[in-house]
Amino acid sequence: MLILVDHFIPDYSSGEIADSAVLYRPELAVVDEHTLGYELARTRPDALLTRRAFGGAAARTWRTACPQQHLVVIMIGGKDSFPLGGAPTGILSRVVTPSKDSLVEALAAAENAWFDAVVEAKLAMERTRARAASGRSVVMVGAGVVNLVTALRLAREGYEATIYEKSPDPRAGAHWEHYGCSRGGGDARMVTLTEADGYYFGETGGAPFRTPIRDGGWRVTGPAGLSDRELEWISTNAAVPWWLRRCYTSDILLFNRVAGELWQELMRDEPAAFDKVGLRKGILRLYTDEQHLLAEVARQERVGADPLLLTPAQIAERHPALGDAVRGQVVAGGIQVPGFTVQVHAFLAGLVDLLELSGVRFCWNQQVSQLRRDGAGTRSGLWVGDEPVVADHLVLSTGVYGGDLLRGTASDGLIHGVLGAWLTLPGTDPGLEHSLKIGRRGHLAEDSNVTVATGADGKPQLIIGSGYGWTGHDPSNIDTEELDVLYDAVEDTAATFFPRAFAEARQSGLLRKSRRFCLRPWTASSLGVLEIAAKPGGGIMVVTGGHNTGGFAQAPVIAEAVSAALQGKHHLMHTRYHPDRLRAFLPRPGPPLRTSRTDPPTSMTQ
Repeated sequence: MLILVDHFIPDYSSGEIADSAVLYRPELAVVDEHTLGYELARTRPDALLTRRAFGGAAARTWRTACPQQHLVVIMIGGKDSFPLGGAPTGILSRVVTPSKDSLVEALAAAENAWFDAVVEAKLAMERTRARAASGRSVVMVGAGVVNLVTALRLAREGYEATIYEKSPDPRAGAHWEHYGCSRGGGDARMVTLTEADGYYFGETGGAPFRTPIRDGGWRVTGPAGLSDRELEWISTNAAVPWWLRRCYTSDILLFNRVAGELWQELMRDEPAAFDKVGLRKGILRLYTDEQHLLAEVARQERVGADPLLLTPAQIAERHPALGDAVRGQVVAGGIQVPGFTVQVHAFLAGLVDLLELSGVRFCWNQQVSQLRRDGAGTRSGLWVGDEPVVADHLVLSTGVYGGDLLRGTASDGLIHGVLGAWLTLPGTDPGLEHSLKIGRRGHLAEDSNVTVATGADGKPQLIIGSGYGWTGHDPSNIDTEELDVLYDAVEDTAATFFPRAFAEARQSGLLRKSRRFCLRPWTASSLGVLEIAAKPGGGIMVVTGGHNTGGFAQAPVIAEAVSAALQGKHHLMHTRYHPDRLRAFLPRPGPPLRTSRTDPPTSMTQ
């Protein structure tokens, strides 16, 4: 995508605005309509950000020069993007009201409107296909928490669901290494308004993904070089411009907010699902750095979390279990925010029970094969062994383990693994009332969740999850020495904030015994994936995944989006999490275009 800005932007330098996706041409604000039309035809942008009256000859010249492109005009201020008599056919218009962040809002509006136009025809076709499908049977692949929450919604809406899972029944208590992310990691999940954040490393060229954990990076893979596929993934992450990162993060946080409301509805409508799962409401966020604390207060205010700021002394008074950490002067302050935690293993077991009572059929220890193709190269569906999987619709939510199953889909290759480490401490005395988030800037375990839980023996526990270990496209490519460095970092956080519980866990052997990890599905864009495509033989296939640290948090809104897809209805997630969103945006090939105000003028004759 290419965006032309034709006016001066105060408070931004040309270097901040002009990047591979934006042509900053403020001198065009004073040219005549003929000259503007010529520049639009010459540079061929997909979108124009303007404050001037626009239309007539300039718009027609632009449309004629770009017959196959989707063209968007964003008028910053005003009531009509086309005050000169209406837009030519095929030019979309939006109005953005000026505000403190009007540039970011205008760029985001341009990207949103343009991509909606790019994918609308395909999505409209799939909506028509879904409405035409008369059957109500759905095969779902993957029994992680996202698919189980989705299955619950579909079952309540009258669908007949069958779930295939290559791992054992989560109620069977098999070794954690036999399970995927939801059941294999620590027995804890958290919901706040700022889960599933955007992670972008353009300034460092993707350095955290290239740098081993022992050297302060995220790379947990072995010493072998990165594949072309992995290098492309890193480059894609680095290529997201600063304003689009903010746009993507805004979308993610919007879905968090909607999901939070849907979680409350689910608690009201399905109370049995939250019985005996260690539900704890309210999250205390702690920070070791005062600047980090203040930045997070502002951020939580922006997302509507209404944070309660606490000094170290107030934290020690209200939460005596953190007295050691406060006295050790490692806590700069904290904030109380809305949210909740559950023990996800118990939650999964309860969901499976509830789904079975609702008529959902489970096929455990069943590996579903790739989307096979016939002799003509046409996809011919899913298979288990030599038996085809038959259903009106398909929903695939395979985490980092999609592999060959997603080959041929738009989601193929988008999702890589980012490992998180877990350990368990005995509960503190006095106990913690709220689960925690701990922010330690510059630490290998920079962001930690501490969930107040109950062990199998009925005794209180603290379950700590933290760390980032990128595995690339192969989830099994884990260097155990790098993993040990990550475990050590999580242990340092445990020892720093809970010194007595840490000493007890180390002496009893619990610390070492409780080590485990999970592999979170991650995309280079940090956006989740929701792909809607034709199912071989008719009906709809939906692929979900790639929600980095927020799959559990966003599960109800993902379920809502899947339900809408099967019914042929529109949902915002269909475009915002479309697998082609970043690919479509990235710069199109061609010679470099003039971007500087100081370049010599180009002749207006051809």
